[in-house]
This record gives sequence, structure tokens and C-alpha cells, in this order.
Amino acid sequence: MLALEPVIVERLRASLAEAWTVKGMFSDAGKREPDFFASVMFGDADVPASEVPGVLVRPLWLITLVGRRADAAALSQLDSAFAQVIEALHGWAPGQVTGRRWERLQLLRVKPPPFLENGLVGIELAFSTSARFDGQP
Repeated sequence: MLALEPVIVERLRASLAEAWTVKGMFSDAGKREPDFFASVMFGDADVPASEVPGVLVRPLWLITLVGRRADAAALSQLDSAFAQVIEALHGWAPGQVTGRRWERLQLLRVKPPPFLENGLVGIELAFSTSARFDGQP
């Protein structure tokens, strides 16, 4: 399930404007202080269907867009990136990732990001997908 992160990160790197730095929480290291930053992070997962021998797991992926408030272009950059993230991810199917077929991503909610520092503005988009995991018969 966590193997989806670098796949989502690469899709966003190909879709967002050059001014944006995109990093995954698990798959990327280094400073996270550029002027325009997009973070990809596993949020949580629910299990809407659980029957022997399989379960449907629905992870929530959080895309957080952050810019510096002092930058005059911050709001327009955030607006543009917001639209580009939706265009890149909503309805997109990651397909086979580490042998598991993932369903199309769906935008579930949009809200202010938690824990923004002074001088930063941002927005968080939450997407879900799902895949079947088999247990014991």
C-alpha cells in the first residue's frame, strides 16, 4: 500500500509547474523548505468490506500544497497547483503497483493543512483509492 507514494509523487512531479518541489513523506529525504512545496503522505485507511478470504482496503492519500505568504505569487501559484493536482489525480488509476491493482483515485475532501507555520499558506487535498487484499480462506 505504501508503494503507491512514489507513484503518486512522480505523477505530480510530471504535472505541477516547475516552481513546485514534490516530495513523499516516506520515499524522499532532505529539506522541505522551498518556496512552493507539495507533500504526498499516507493519511489513514479504512476497510469498507471484509469477508473471508479477502478485504477491501481504502487508503487516504494527502496532498499538501504550501507556499510562502510573503511571495506575491503564492495565492495564484496555490490556485494553479490546486487545479493541476485534481487534473492529475482525480479519476487516475495507478494500475498495478507491486502486484496489486489499485482503483481510480477520488478526491474526498479539501481543507486547510494542519500545523502551518507563520508566514505560510496552503491547502490539503485528500484522495482515496482501493485494492483487495487476500487473507486466509
